[in-house]
Amino acid sequence: MKSQKMVVTLIATILLIVGAVVLVVQVIVPRVGEFSALAGIRANTNVVDFHTQFGLDSDVTQLIFDGQWIRDTVPPLVDILGGEPHVYLHADFLRDFIDPFVFWDNGARVLFVSTLYEMLEFAPRREYVLVNGSQRPIDDAVLMRDGDVFVPVSVVEGLYALNVEFHDEYNIVVVTSLYEPMTTASVRTGSADVRYWPSSRSPIATRISQGEEVVLFFDMNEEDYIGDETDNFVRVRTPQGLLGYILITSLEDMNTDVMTAGWRNLILDGFIDNTVHHSRVWQGDENINLIWELIYLADANRAAMETPLHNSVNVVSPTWFRIAPEGTHLNSVAIREYVDWVHEQGALVWPLVFDVWYTQSRAMLTDRNARRMAIEQLIEAVDLLNLDGLNIDFEHLTAAEGPYKIQFLRELAIPMRQRGAVLSAAVKVPIPATAFYRRDLIGKTVDFVMVMTYDEHWATSPVAGPNASLPFVRRGVSNMLLEVPAERLIMGLPFYNRIWREVVSTGEVSHYRALGTNTTRRFFEERGVVWTWDFEIGSYFGEVAAFEDGETVVFRVWLECGRSIGEKMHIFYDNNLAGVASWSRLHAIDEFWEAIGRYF
Repeated sequence: MKSQKMVVTLIATILLIVGAVVLVVQVIVPRVGEFSALAGIRANTNVVDFHTQFGLDSDVTQLIFDGQWIRDTVPPLVDILGGEPHVYLHADFLRDFIDPFVFWDNGARVLFVSTLYEMLEFAPRREYVLVNGSQRPIDDAVLMRDGDVFVPVSVVEGLYALNVEFHDEYNIVVVTSLYEPMTTASVRTGSADVRYWPSSRSPIATRISQGEEVVLFFDMNEEDYIGDETDNFVRVRTPQGLLGYILITSLEDMNTDVMTAGWRNLILDGFIDNTVHHSRVWQGDENINLIWELIYLADANRAAMETPLHNSVNVVSPTWFRIAPEGTHLNSVAIREYVDWVHEQGALVWPLVFDVWYTQSRAMLTDRNARRMAIEQLIEAVDLLNLDGLNIDFEHLTAAEGPYKIQFLRELAIPMRQRGAVLSAAVKVPIPATAFYRRDLIGKTVDFVMVMTYDEHWATSPVAGPNASLPFVRRGVSNMLLEVPAERLIMGLPFYNRIWREVVSTGEVSHYRALGTNTTRRFFEERGVVWTWDFEIGSYFGEVAAFEDGETVVFRVWLECGRSIGEKMHIFYDNNLAGVASWSRLHAIDEFWEAIGRYF
């Protein structure tokens, strides 16, 4: 914005100078073409039609959004009805450029749009919208053409702070964001050439007349306006919707203002803006120290209650809700007695909702009725069990289910927020292969995101390695902070170890066991291990040999202990994160709590 203001000031200064010396300029340099010829650069006087210049089909509508020609999306649809154009924007354009939560559910044949408190459902050719299940009339219905979903301008302008115009001369739809600074200027000379690129040698797109107004776009740095001949141009949009470049000296009466909404039929009470983070639902200002509790059977609840929580813990997440094998509902092992027990110790309960395999996730997430059933189950549990929140952990997804997971979270977030209950989600560390999880959109939907900075080496890894080395944890947190703000990010901590086994004669490496720290220590110390602290990894390394079935085998481990957890806590502190979440209480030992408790 500072750069834009500097450019505006610079151009305004140029225009003032031009106005002061206009007579001199007209005497000495009557025409731009003569000036260019004198300078050894012959101006191009060819006027080339827009569609011809770019090899476009004139019947295909082009799209301009805030000064950018959008060519990598399905073009707008323009129907002429009763002699009047009716414009529709493709749903993918709205999703990619306006609202990332626009979602087409192909199975349900419904276009979903959501806010913090409302879920809107549009169906093709249906002249009403469902808002949280209640009907509201709309002027025009969503359309489907050849499998593509198009949204009428009346709906677009009724939901978003946008202005949409159709220019039939060039078959262009121009979409402009309202309430954003927009600079205009008028053509000073008798006519002015608008060129395809900033050079007098460029073909001319069109000529506009004196007094016509253009919109200016400042997408170059201030220093770009000093130098060679191209720096005398500024990028503009003409009244007919064309984008091009015009000589600065051809303009006057520059003015910066904002375009505001005139009267329009709003569908909600205000415009939707899903590009920002909403306020967190959280009952306190303190950081979060969450512990996951392994409870896969109902009877395990009472066994877990035999061991009090550490006094630094303020949230517990028991593994209570699992997607059923059929994918039609959730199986639960929740009991109210456990919730009351946690509350008596001053902590909150955010049960875990998890999947086991992608086939179950796919069946539930992609079926609108199954999603509804699961959400109804969870909200009923929140109400009946007096839950403080939920923690969603769907790890076994493919790219096909990624958008459906976001939609599930959007649908669940509304009743959770209405109740003042916290919604959180656990995710793996970002890597290119899992970009479809869209952690940035999860961060804009839930209150907190837990990044599981483990397993660096999974049980299926062909090589041995640490569970959560310091470089791996740092990189995971840093990459997450590119997508999720620190005040929403919770760093995962592993309370377990992976032991690796190598057959010396073949070099074959396999995962041996995942064990708690005390059990792991005993395993290695009984075999005479000498622990070595690895400063780069941030943990103790241990290695022992044994003779099994006629083979020499070597066991290795990078031990998670109080010192290694303490090193990871520096990453939490240095990045001012919202908290930590540890897996799991089954493997917790005093030295872990000592390392974590210093920060709580």
